[in-house]
Amino acid sequence: MSKKEQSNLAAPSLRFSLPKSHILRGKRNFKRLFTRSFLITSPLVNLRFATYSSSDEGFLIGFISPKKIGNAVQRNRCKRIMREAYRLNKHIISDLFDRTDIGLHAAFVARTKHMDFHSIEKHVVTLLTELRSRILSNSTES
Repeated sequence: MSKKEQSNLAAPSLRFSLPKSHILRGKRNFKRLFTRSFLITSPLVNLRFATYSSSDEGFLIGFISPKKIGNAVQRNRCKRIMREAYRLNKHIISDLFDRTDIGLHAAFVARTKHMDFHSIEKHVVTLLTELRSRILSNSTES
């Protein structure tokens, strides 16, 4: 067996992974998210989120593509694009949860099937920036 060679590139300081443990799953979690949540809208993607006073709730993110988007192939493509856009830009809000004692459940909801990665990424960055400002303003009020 050959030994794996080291890359010549410097190791990035940010981790761009999205482990399964950070994905919002389960009917109960989604039901709770939709009953007591806030909504941030954009033309292509909505962000629905709920904050919790305890960090025991964790920091979980979901990706939703409703049936009005189209068939399963189109819905899965929309979710894949949103997941990748979030994965590359999650550093916008992930540092908040290392420093604060709050939990967050959020879900990106697709609004159209005509998605390309660059436009979705712009909307995801805008939504995450707005979410960050709302979380910071709520934590300073408390």
